[in-house]
Amino acid sequence: MDNIKLYKKITLEIIQCLKDDKIEELEILFEKREKILQEEKNNKNFKDLMINIGIIDLDKTIKNLLNQNMIKIKLEIQKQKLSTITNNTYINNNQQKINIFNAKV
Repeated sequence: MDNIKLYKKITLEIIQCLKDDKIEELEILFEKREKILQEEKNNKNFKDLMINIGIIDLDKTIKNLLNQNMIKIKLEIQKQKLSTITNNTYINNNQQKINIFNAKV
């Protein structure tokens, strides 16, 4: 019973970290959850109790939050990429102008 409460507590912490954008803490929390699952792997009662306390809905929430974060990160990467391309184009255009005025006479 203690593992079930701990599992749910860790699951709620994961959800909160995702909501607060504390991505760096997720790996440790997922490892803790995985350790509990490995300990209870063959415990049918554990599985039934997890279903009864609503872990499936919490896991769906985690999945949705992870998807939202991935979309947000992809958009940030695209913005950064566009910014880099724009900066490089600007620098290249300025260098070409500078080269025109540095021609040897």
